[in-house]
Amino acid sequence: MPDCAATTLEGTVWDVDRAKQLAGVLLKVCIEGEYWCGSLRTGEDPDKGAGYYVATLDPEEPKAGNWFVAVVDAQGRPLSPAVRFQTDTKDCDPDGTGHQWAIIDFRKNY
Repeated sequence: MPDCAATTLEGTVWDVDRAKQLAGVLLKVCIEGEYWCGSLRTGEDPDKGAGYYVATLDPEEPKAGNWFVAVVDAQGRPLSPAVRFQTDTKDCDPDGTGHQWAIIDFRKNY
């Protein structure tokens, strides 16, 4: 989705049957080519549900890059495959075709 104000990642972590959101799940997000990774935890916004997460990856402006996000354990080891997403700085107006806001959901598979 386009967004001229920032670069944002959000999503929800669901249980197997998608009827229940999973609280307290850790996620790790990194940008390719830079030494930066951040941690997220689901359930930090009670209005959005227990499995919801959101991170403003660049609060100043849109940031172009190849990003990766994965569910991880307490030691940062992956529990899911990393999902790649790309952001850019182009055409960020509301009706634009830019990619500054990514929505990525995960579902427990066992």
